[in-house]
Amino acid sequence: MVTISIKNAGKVYDIEVELSDSGKLFKDKIQAVTNIPPERQKILVKGGKVADDVTIESLNIPEGKPVMVLGTPDKGLPSKPVEKQVFLEDLNESSLYKVDNEPSGLVNLGNTCYLNSSLQVMFSISDLKERLDTFAASSGANSASTLTVALKSLFGQMKKKQQNVNPTIFLTLLRSSFPQFAERSDHGFYKQQDAEEAYSQILSTLNSTLKVEDLFRISFKVKSKCLALPDEVQTTSYEDSSKLSCHITISTNFLRDGILSGLKEKIEKFNDTLQSNAEYELSRTITRLPKYLTVQFVRFYWKRDTQKKSKILRKVQFPFELDLSEMLDEDIKQEKVKVRDEIRRVEKDNLELIRDFKKAKTVASNSSAALVNNEEEELKLLSIKSKFQDDLKAALPDLNLETTTENPSSVYQLQAIISHKGASADSGHYQAFVKDPTDFDGDKWWKYNDDKVSVIEKEKIEQLAGGGESDNALILLYKGIGL
Repeated sequence: MVTISIKNAGKVYDIEVELSDSGKLFKDKIQAVTNIPPERQKILVKGGKVADDVTIESLNIPEGKPVMVLGTPDKGLPSKPVEKQVFLEDLNESSLYKVDNEPSGLVNLGNTCYLNSSLQVMFSISDLKERLDTFAASSGANSASTLTVALKSLFGQMKKKQQNVNPTIFLTLLRSSFPQFAERSDHGFYKQQDAEEAYSQILSTLNSTLKVEDLFRISFKVKSKCLALPDEVQTTSYEDSSKLSCHITISTNFLRDGILSGLKEKIEKFNDTLQSNAEYELSRTITRLPKYLTVQFVRFYWKRDTQKKSKILRKVQFPFELDLSEMLDEDIKQEKVKVRDEIRRVEKDNLELIRDFKKAKTVASNSSAALVNNEEEELKLLSIKSKFQDDLKAALPDLNLETTTENPSSVYQLQAIISHKGASADSGHYQAFVKDPTDFDGDKWWKYNDDKVSVIEKEKIEQLAGGGESDNALILLYKGIGL
């Protein structure tokens, strides 16, 4: 005899079975505890539908992990009393809270949109939240630990999705740790700051406490060539960065162009042979890709006549799926492309399952039972994702996709964006855009305008490419495909 846990409608039940029991007997035992007839049961196990003639042993159910069971109980059975309907206008202010799945916004505390947008993008990073959940400051904690604890508390409030969150404590500690964010105008108001600087400073702090560097670290091989002495042997060095830069010139139309431009540069330095300064060309190739890739549009530059950071407004289009294979060093390129192609194959194999889910979701959303079906949809989504991960593990047995901090392939999917509206980094308005993780197609995105949260479609994201003083993408956060 073995015990299998099943989960239905938020409740977990333990069922005793023998490994030789049939699928039909398993369904009968499920009915005994859930009142769901076998014909209505949807048992989410690897491989899909549970046939009546299969054995429990053949299902390979993971030990200690509840099996999701979908379905509604027999209507002829007693149900709980109908609760009295409460109308919104009958509630007082203290009783109001969000009852849908809308994420929490962040209150603007006076020119703090740069911080709110940065925090919303970081909140979309699941690995970051997991490490924060287990963080505990030691005795004699320093400012970095204190700031990390404050972020843990802030994210804990945001997870509840019940109200807009006030980030006062975190903001106060940030200004204490980094006085640049406490600058005031001549009138005594706090100044607008650069979102990229806030994003980078917070991640730098988290690296000292949570050791998150490897999640974002990009490594390069750098070849240096003296242009005045073309026959001189090139030198090779190595360097790391936490982001890729997209440099924008009058000929930059696409993200790829700007990144490639940033991988090459010319500098002047002393040459021993010439005994004088000479011009060198530096060429970089990527030797390590992180799980999360940050790409910064280099839109701001210092303008001497105005003594301000001015903005390059040129339109630069960016992809929802980014393949960096052409920028990789030859030492890693072949393996990254091989893994990329294997992930593509697994995606193709799961395409029909995803299509069926989306079709069923569309039908359910147009029916009166949409709310009832919500939990089932979430469970189906988890099942599909679980199957996809299981298939990936089988296809890539030498890779631990759950613990890796490196992208095993060359492909990324766009996950979040920080945008800027205006002509100067020290003014204007920052917003965040985050892809809904429950949407397979990436058509649904959340727009965070401080405490105002709304849903927008993918087409609106494409408009963040720029071309004027309206919202321009400033920071793109990509996540490795399949991770």
